[in-house]
Amino acid sequence: MQEIQFIAPAVLHDEMLRLRNEKQMDFLESLTGMDWGVADEKDAPEKLRGLGVVYHLESTITGERIALKTATTNRELPEIPSVSDIWKIADFYEREVFDFYGITFVGHPDMRRLYLRNDWIGYPMRKDNDPEKDNPLCMTNEE
Repeated sequence: MQEIQFIAPAVLHDEMLRLRNEKQMDFLESLTGMDWGVADEKDAPEKLRGLGVVYHLESTITGERIALKTATTNRELPEIPSVSDIWKIADFYEREVFDFYGITFVGHPDMRRLYLRNDWIGYPMRKDNDPEKDNPLCMTNEE
């Protein structure tokens, strides 16, 4: 099993563009949201924390595959650059991650909820989400 390479959000878009153009990574297999939790001072320096994304890329020309990850520790306003201009399928993947994790993909052409209702409070896949508190049985516009 190959190790998943970490790419800082600041250079993510440029690196993804390079991989598509130079390494012929023409297929974005998946883009998955992750919540690695809140940083703890007891954590080892290499331990990844925060909200982020894992990308699986493949070259349909060479058959090579690669896995990459990126993360931000800003849980209040998590932002990661969009890759939807590089791979069109990322448009839906990024909206799904936004819907369930609250990560905003900067540069995305249509960053809005995909599955949950617009009045849904919170992000259900985050470790700090409390569904009983925010959305017990009804939405904010229901009795």
